[in-house]
Amino acid sequence: MKASNLELYNFRNYEYENISFSDGVNIIHGENGMGKTNILEAVYYFSYGRSFRSGGKEVIKDGEKEARISLSFENSQRKLESDIKFLSGKRKEIYINEIELKKTSQLLGNFICVLFTPDEMGIIKGMPEVRRKFCDSSIMPLRPNYIKELIKYRNILAQKTALLKSRQYETLDIWNEKLAETGSRIMTLRESYIERINQKAREIQNEISGGKEELNLIYNPSVKLKENYLEKLTEYKEKEKENLFCMVGVHRDDIDIFINGKPAKNYASQGQIRTAVLSLKLAETEIIKEETGEYPVMLLDDILSELDKSRREFLISKIKGKQIIITCTDIENYFNDNVNIIEIKDGKNVSSYR
Repeated sequence: MKASNLELYNFRNYEYENISFSDGVNIIHGENGMGKTNILEAVYYFSYGRSFRSGGKEVIKDGEKEARISLSFENSQRKLESDIKFLSGKRKEIYINEIELKKTSQLLGNFICVLFTPDEMGIIKGMPEVRRKFCDSSIMPLRPNYIKELIKYRNILAQKTALLKSRQYETLDIWNEKLAETGSRIMTLRESYIERINQKAREIQNEISGGKEELNLIYNPSVKLKENYLEKLTEYKEKEKENLFCMVGVHRDDIDIFINGKPAKNYASQGQIRTAVLSLKLAETEIIKEETGEYPVMLLDDILSELDKSRREFLISKIKGKQIIITCTDIENYFNDNVNIIEIKDGKNVSSYR
C-alpha cells in the first residue's frame, strides 16, 4: 500500500498544495499550528471516509464554499486516483477513478492506513467508547460490510430509544428482535478481532519490555453470549421503560486491558500505557498484512517525541520497509536512511527534498 501524491484545495488552512510522498519515510516538519496534522487528516479520509478528529470541525477553508482533496495511491492490485469533495452542509462526494461512490463503505479497503497519535493513549485510560471505536475502526477496512452493520444497529437503537421516550411500547419486542439480530453479528466480528490482536500485541509487548510485561485484552460485551442476546433484552425491558434508554447492547460493550494481570487503566504507568498502545498499533499493521498481503501506510502524528529512546528505537525498527508519514516540530536524526522532508509553514509546502 503506497500513497504517492496528495492535492489539497481549500482544505482546512490550505488554499492549494501538492505534496509528493516517497515509498519510505516522509517527515512533515513545521511549527505547531502550521497545518501538519491537516495533511495526515486528508490522507486518513481516503481510508475511512471521515476524519480522526473529534468535534466535526468544518474542513472547508474560511470564506470558501467547497473543498477537495485528491490522493494518488496503489495497492497490490492496481493504481488508483481518489477524490473527496466537501460541500456546504457537511456533505461529501467521494470518487475513485472519477466514478462517484454511492456509499462510503465502497471506499473501505482500497487504501488502508493506521494512525498513531498521542490521543491514542485514550485506548487504555479513556472511556469504553474509545476502545469500541478503536476496535470498529480496525475491523472496517478489512470487512467493509461491517460499517453497514454498525449503521443499521445505530438506526435501530435510535428508533428504540425514541419509542422508550415516547412511552409507546407496542412494537418494543420487534425492535428488540432487530437489535439482537444485528448486535449478534457485530459481537461475533468484534470478539474474533480482539482474539487476533490480543495474540499479536501480547507478543510485541513482551518483546518491547524484555519479557517483563504481559499484555492481555478481553472482549467484555454487554451480553456474554450471543444466544442470550434477546433473552437479556427481554430481562431488561421493564428497567428500560423506567429509565427511558437502552441498557443492553453492543453500544455498551468494552474491552478490558490488563498488564501483568492488573487493569491497565488503573495500575499501568505512563511508560506501560505507551508500550501497550504501540503494541496494539503494530499488531494492527500485522493483521492487515495477513489479510491483504501488504502493509498499510502508517501515519504518526508527533508521536516520536512522546516515546522514550528504547520505545522509539523499537518502533523505528518495526516500521522499516513500510511507508511512513510522520509529523514533527523538530527534525531529529531518528532514521539512518534517506527521508523525504516536507516543510510546512502557514499551509504551504515551503520545501521538499530527499
